[in-house]
Amino acid sequence: MNNNILFFIITLSYIIYIPLYTTPCNIRSIYDLMTENNNITFYKCHDPIYFEYPNFPLTEYSFFHPQKGFFDQTGVFIIPQGKACTEYGMIHDQHNNLIKEFLPTNYSIIRHLVFAQNIDFSQNRLQPITGKVAVLTRISSEIYGHWIGEVLGRLHLIKMHNIAYDWLYVPHNIPFMKETLRLLGVDTTKIIEPWGKHYYIQADELIVPTLTARFIPIPYQQNIAEAHYKVMYCPNWNKKWLQQTFLPLIKDKDTNFCKKVFISRKDAKIRNIDNEDDIFNYFATKGFKRYCLSNMTFLEQIELFHQATHIVSPHGSALTNIIFCNKDTCVIELFQNQFDPTFWQLSYDLALEHHCIKTQERSTSDVASSTVISLDIINNYVQQHIPSL
Repeated sequence: MNNNILFFIITLSYIIYIPLYTTPCNIRSIYDLMTENNNITFYKCHDPIYFEYPNFPLTEYSFFHPQKGFFDQTGVFIIPQGKACTEYGMIHDQHNNLIKEFLPTNYSIIRHLVFAQNIDFSQNRLQPITGKVAVLTRISSEIYGHWIGEVLGRLHLIKMHNIAYDWLYVPHNIPFMKETLRLLGVDTTKIIEPWGKHYYIQADELIVPTLTARFIPIPYQQNIAEAHYKVMYCPNWNKKWLQQTFLPLIKDKDTNFCKKVFISRKDAKIRNIDNEDDIFNYFATKGFKRYCLSNMTFLEQIELFHQATHIVSPHGSALTNIIFCNKDTCVIELFQNQFDPTFWQLSYDLALEHHCIKTQERSTSDVASSTVISLDIINNYVQQHIPSL
């Protein structure tokens, strides 16, 4: 689709949809609310950060994954009588104002409003909580990449100022969640999971860290998409903290892992590679060993990536672990029916050698559908760009 046509469609959707939408609460900026309520406090951690990346080799509609802009300042807000609702991480003040700065910018405001339409904000669902509740919830926190790359960093922001809490509002139902929170010393008896009777809560004080990488466009530059749904940003301070926190826990271990790593998607619920065995057999002749990460602990995963010299993986959350790779590690990312620059940009920050192999043309079919990947395309790319592999 022509970019100008797509811009027109997006603009038209804003014009048509916003007047039709009704919400049980206003969308407000936390900074405006602070001028009206002196009891809301803010503890700053980082000033705004400018970022700029080289062009992603497989860019399509680059306005959906901006390569330059700012990450908003980070820190922790204390909101008296604040409210939090579900794993979507929607935060209200006591007057039911929905606070926009806590809505991840990988979705547009319109998309968040659509989500909000399906959430029950009624008073009879509101559960009062005595004490101070720290909130880590956000959309997609159940996905490994968002959990490691974003949720854990928000806990770090709270710890930077030694802010005490009585309860932690966060999911805790998946093994990687349990393991990482345990490694970070979280008292699990303080965890309130964001469903059931705690679907919608109101605390004496709500402790809400900012997003780790809230995208802000460069002033006066066109940003009609108002979202970056094709990339998950992870600022350098967050990557450095993850490395300094978790890598010491795997050092001095004798590893039996192969240094040439092939990541399988056979255990994935979506986007499988129907001919994965054929693809792996090709790389096996070059010394690669296949690993299913769902069978590994978090520490085993970062150990696997940290010791690797070469990694082949389909695009997916598993590649979040390249945060723990050594400089110059060769990463070969196999793309199916989606082109997301998240791991290309992570590799740029980490000085890795990153290769993006486009295995098919974009189609209108579901981006989560399983596909057959052409072995000829992979072989031709490797022969041309990585002949020493």
